[in-house]
Amino acid sequence: MAGIAAGRLAEERKAWRKDHPFGFIAKPVKNPDGTLNLFNWECAIPGKKDTIWEGGLYKLTDKSLPSEPYSAYTRFSRILVYHM
Repeated sequence: MAGIAAGRLAEERKAWRKDHPFGFIAKPVKNPDGTLNLFNWECAIPGKKDTIWEGGLYKLTDKSLPSEPYSAYTRFSRILVYHM
């Protein structure tokens, strides 16, 4: 299953690099040996214009499991975001 998930993530990364919303960031984390870990991503979302979040860059970590899409995923935010 890891091969399926890694292949899909590589395809998604390729598409993201070609076209993604301005200001959004998504990069796989580098392993100690310099290779990319497609199961661990550092991401950032810009604050929406005309809101209290405008001008901010909100970081999060996206960690996938090699067993995806057959199991649940996890997302971790590095900040506390107020929402209603």
